[in-house]
Amino acid sequence: MIEWLAIPAMAFGAALLPKKRLSDQKKIQMIFENRKVGINKGETFLYPKLIRKYNHSTYTTYIYSLPLGVPSEAFDSFIPVLKDGINKDVEIEFDGVLKINVFEQGLPSSWKYDEDLLRPDTWEIPIGKNHKGTLYHDFEKYPHMLVGGVTRFGKTVLIKETFYTLLMNQIKDVEFYFLDLKGGLEFGKYQGLSQVRAVASDVFEAAEVLSGIVEDLKKREKSFREKGYTNIVDTPIKKRTFVIVDEGAELSPNIIAGEGKKYAKFCQAALSEISRIGGGLGLRLIYCTQYPTKEAVPMQVKMNIVTRISFIAAAQIASMVILDEKGAEDLPSIPGRAIYKIEKNRIVQVPYIDDKYMFEKMEERENDIIQAATNRKSVNDNRPAEYGEDKTPPANT
Repeated sequence: MIEWLAIPAMAFGAALLPKKRLSDQKKIQMIFENRKVGINKGETFLYPKLIRKYNHSTYTTYIYSLPLGVPSEAFDSFIPVLKDGINKDVEIEFDGVLKINVFEQGLPSSWKYDEDLLRPDTWEIPIGKNHKGTLYHDFEKYPHMLVGGVTRFGKTVLIKETFYTLLMNQIKDVEFYFLDLKGGLEFGKYQGLSQVRAVASDVFEAAEVLSGIVEDLKKREKSFREKGYTNIVDTPIKKRTFVIVDEGAELSPNIIAGEGKKYAKFCQAALSEISRIGGGLGLRLIYCTQYPTKEAVPMQVKMNIVTRISFIAAAQIASMVILDEKGAEDLPSIPGRAIYKIEKNRIVQVPYIDDKYMFEKMEERENDIIQAATNRKSVNDNRPAEYGEDKTPPANT
């Protein structure tokens, strides 16, 4: 009787033993098999084949060869499946082979800006932190930037961080024009800085500011032709001009009604010209909107901007407008979490900065940058409020 009972007791004890934990490599292979990732060849089903594995300090790279006939696009929707199956952050790349990076730790939910992020005498800004470190964007290589995403998730913080970094890196050689179409509430407070040439708060002021910028652009074109210059980065000219649009939807003639419609048309035409030819002349456009639709983002502007940044999008169509592909709608609801795209998508956590920090650091360098211009007024300060504008846009509208 005792011997008979021993067998089930031993079996029960074995059931209590912890099962061997599957490696990430085996999990990936099981996911391929369960999801039928591959292609039929006769009676055989061919899956991606592991050809190499690299162990890094914070992540592991698995490299697979793909069966002929399996397109890389088939893996676009595969990342969420891998993340859920492995329970870790993953990144997929294609370079003739399939590369799957599996990260041991997730991105931080927040991180604060500090002075160590500055790179003096460059035009680089810290765009965000990803699993491999801090990513920087260089405006000399990619002069323009398109930014979108729902409100309260980081667009304005990114603009302030960009403004502050460029200002502190290039105090003598940078100038800014803000089209702060939220009534000038975010950036009007910086109008006293000599590097901030103008802050427009509505479509009428924006038209006046852009008229002056386009006029300056034409002068630069003439000067470059006379000197034989083709791109400012190959010249001794150090000055760079940043035109920052916060809420581009307010410049859409399809959205604005009444008297403002013709000014909006002029603004979009001017921004298109800046994005098209301004980069080589030293102008850099940062165009932001929380309403990423084809009406809010002019096609001519979008076509001439390589760099895209999208915070969480309300819908897939919004992600398509900014990134030309889906994905931003699936970002977690974490302020500062964004997709940074140039040649490929990178998920980043944008550093957080606020006005208090910026003013404190500026005051420490007061002799360099706090040079309040006297008699500086808002653009077209005498405009009749009830009619919007007391003159028509310039003749080149």
